Amino acid sequence: MNTKKAFVVGSGKLANAILEADYSIPNVEILPWQPSITTSSPSIIIHAGSGRELQDCLDFCARTDSLFIELSTGLETEKLETAFPLVICPNTSILLLKTLHMLQQFGHNFKDYEISIMESHQSSKLTEPGTAYHIANSLHVAHERVISIRDAKTQAYKIHIPVAYLEKHAYHQIVIKDKNDEIKIETKVLGHDSYSNGVKKILEACVNNKLANRRHTVLDLVAMGLL
Repeated sequence: MNTKKAFVVGSGKLANAILEADYSIPNVEILPWQPSITTSSPSIIIHAGSGRELQDCLDFCARTDSLFIELSTGLETEKLETAFPLVICPNTSILLLKTLHMLQQFGHNFKDYEISIMESHQSSKLTEPGTAYHIANSLHVAHERVISIRDAKTQAYKIHIPVAYLEKHAYHQIVIKDKNDEIKIETKVLGHDSYSNGVKKILEACVNNKLANRRHTVLDLVAMGLL
């Protein structure tokens, strides 16, 4: 079986974590993306960039019938129709993804209750909170009602994020109330290991299973039992 190349696009923390990880996936070689790449063989694009090179990557996938895994949020790929497999990943923590899948399936049951959603990420995060918006969609909550925390003191003393992880964490809190009854769901991801390990599992699922030439979400992979 020929080795398939997986090109990582981006220069941020997640892209670097993927490139530095020891994935050891049979017949898959992880490489940094270069605009000068000329291969015509079906490959894999793992996009973790800001979008500056997005069109080049999409053109590459269309030309080579390659798989595109989107790790960035708020880009046009979220609504794009493609002639190649495109997998949208608002998050890559497998445990969190399974929680999102649960909310997607059953969130409508809570639409008549008082719901609040809060999210916290490192202060350098400027992109939209894709996971929080996905939670909001599942619970029929408007995006503008999502509370975003970027202040380090609030994160450390009120949310109790360890100081060592203030610049590399993701926290989500869902509170559902019915008068004096309350349900609270909290998710906390510290560091980038969880995301990097999740990317490996997503990559393995895509390599070992032929996906249709259309846009998918990573939650489709969860629903199919591939993750």
